[in-house]
Amino acid sequence: MKADVVFLHPPSVFNFRERPILWGPINDLVPSKSVFEMYPIGFVSLASTLDSHGYETRIVNLALKMLQDGDFSPESYLEGVEAELFAIDLHWLPHVHGAIELSRLCKKIHPETPVLMGGLSASYYHEEIIEDIPEVDFVIRGDAAEYPMLELVRELNNGNEFTDVPNLSFRSDSSLVVNDITSIPEEMDSFSLDYEYVFRSVINSRNLDILPFQEFLTRPIMAVLTRKGCDQNCPGCGGSSYSYSKVCNRSKIALRSPENVVRDLKKIEEFQTPAFVIGDLAYPNEEYGLEIFRLLKDEGLSTPVVFEFFTPPGRDFLKKLGESVDDFSVEMSPESGIEEIREAAGRRYTNDELKQSINWAFEAGCSQFDLYFMIGLNGQTGDTLSRTMEFIDGLLNNHSTENLIPFISPYTPFLDPGSLAFEFPEKYGFTKYAQTLMDHYELLDKGFTWKDFLSYRTDEMSKEDLVRQTYESAIELAEIKEEHGLISQKKLDELTKKIAVSKRMIRLSDARGSEYIDEDQLETSLTELEERLLIDRGELDWSNGITARRIFAVLKKGIKTLLTPT
Repeated sequence: MKADVVFLHPPSVFNFRERPILWGPINDLVPSKSVFEMYPIGFVSLASTLDSHGYETRIVNLALKMLQDGDFSPESYLEGVEAELFAIDLHWLPHVHGAIELSRLCKKIHPETPVLMGGLSASYYHEEIIEDIPEVDFVIRGDAAEYPMLELVRELNNGNEFTDVPNLSFRSDSSLVVNDITSIPEEMDSFSLDYEYVFRSVINSRNLDILPFQEFLTRPIMAVLTRKGCDQNCPGCGGSSYSYSKVCNRSKIALRSPENVVRDLKKIEEFQTPAFVIGDLAYPNEEYGLEIFRLLKDEGLSTPVVFEFFTPPGRDFLKKLGESVDDFSVEMSPESGIEEIREAAGRRYTNDELKQSINWAFEAGCSQFDLYFMIGLNGQTGDTLSRTMEFIDGLLNNHSTENLIPFISPYTPFLDPGSLAFEFPEKYGFTKYAQTLMDHYELLDKGFTWKDFLSYRTDEMSKEDLVRQTYESAIELAEIKEEHGLISQKKLDELTKKIAVSKRMIRLSDARGSEYIDEDQLETSLTELEERLLIDRGELDWSNGITARRIFAVLKKGIKTLLTPT
């Protein structure tokens, strides 16, 4: 394979196939598997932007290839790759081990080819990366790397003078050089998640290297990005207003125009695939979302759309949503059923306001309403978690005939770098066990279980408490869901068994070093576990599997692509 820029996505732990790992529930609420094989959606925007300027680009989901084929050799694969630049994502910190090891492998095989890292975590740790990881030559900082990357690629071809490339950190004569973050677009219409680029790449390369996650073909979903930045300040979020200001030099939200949001949704409809709209359309004001709904009502949409909301939307807003989209679902994260804990987590609304909004959503025709609760919050105890379960049970009693789906998961494995909780842990009720990039790398490199990976504890709960409360709450919630008919008795029994095995593995791991423990016991326990420790994957699936309409749509797109001159 030959290209100007090859985007490489690593697994969370690079050598995950070579050692037993109890991942636990760290991936339960995302589409990817435990190795986090889903690459950040920014890859598509970056690659398609370079492609539109005449540069040949490829996205290679190396994590997925390693996951799907136990015999796949990343080293042999990279030996067959020729590139002017390797671009490795370090957006989510759980990829730190894989990102660093992949950069080392790239440099070992292609010592003359520069290696670039980018993403929010890379932006936060840019100085440490350049100073302490010699295999990485560049870091592009900020939340909009399209123009800086274009300038970097041009400079690599023309002059190797990088001082004028915005947002760039690099090494010059063994010294760190940090260019200012000046590329901070105030609008998002110049960029897009160009799924046509993805489809063309599959057709032209005749392989599925670019697939975003393992189950994409059977459970597809595509994202629509409505904004850069955030006006919320949730303490635990690395994408909060505070974090964006500190890490990305962004002081205000950049919105994608309503016309282009609708255009993106219509493009996704051509693939007959569900869409997830990223960003609360009621913020910064309801008029933004209402304009999108007006345009959607005129256009019509035949595919499911999932909307996220940070605070409970009002009745009229949800009514307009229901009038514009035939099949819509809602996601909200109240975090806790205890209002004081929810407020401390950055969610400033009451239980009554949440209940009203749920009622109005179903009144407007909502197909599914997902509620996400968290374990590991400031002020949280076993008692408050039990009271949260009572709150959930009450909600389900009130919506026995509607599709209200609650979930609970621990905040794992790391505190987000750049978040308020990471910067001021004592103020927000946390104790950190990892500060530097390499601290987090070491947790993943040396750990065996998700308990080992945890980078924090709270004032109220130790690591042991967090693990124990996670398992207890998961079983309690599953029993509530079984009682309300949301899962079967068989699923409840399976969950109970998996948690028992998981507990046993943590006990075995804690006893490592004892002469009475051997690796075979750990391997045996691992074979008893499957993906998704706490939930059933089907609860997060809006795709209806592989449908005839989707197959026909993809074939139609394929024929059109083949007949269209490049």
